[in-house]
Amino acid sequence: MINKICCLVYSLNNNKELNFLILHRNNWWNGWEFIRGDINNEEDAFKAALRAVNEQTGLNIEKVNPISFNYSYEYLKELNAKKTEVSCFAAKSLDFEVNLSNEHNFYKWVDYETAMKLLDFDEQKKLLEFFKKII
Repeated sequence: MINKICCLVYSLNNNKELNFLILHRNNWWNGWEFIRGDINNEEDAFKAALRAVNEQTGLNIEKVNPISFNYSYEYLKELNAKKTEVSCFAAKSLDFEVNLSNEHNFYKWVDYETAMKLLDFDEQKKLLEFFKKII
């Protein structure tokens, strides 16, 4: 089994409205997503979430909190099915200026409705819906 993280990054704009960071991936597929990353052998999911946010965005994060929403999926790699478990987090950002890694080519800060339209993964849409209910 493969363990990964997904981190929903949010911030409040000047009007105190909630905005979400979505990233456009530009390598083996093109689409909009939240921050995703692997959990390395020497770290737990929390440390992996902090690392992934920093590596993929360079944002100044106020705090990262686990969310009681996780998901799993399977994909084929070299004709073998790989089961993946994803631990989810939310991170409040104090910044809006993002320094993208080479994994992504664009980013947007968007409201809930726009994020729901643009996100490519159903699991991430469900995560956003869950987050909106608990915030």
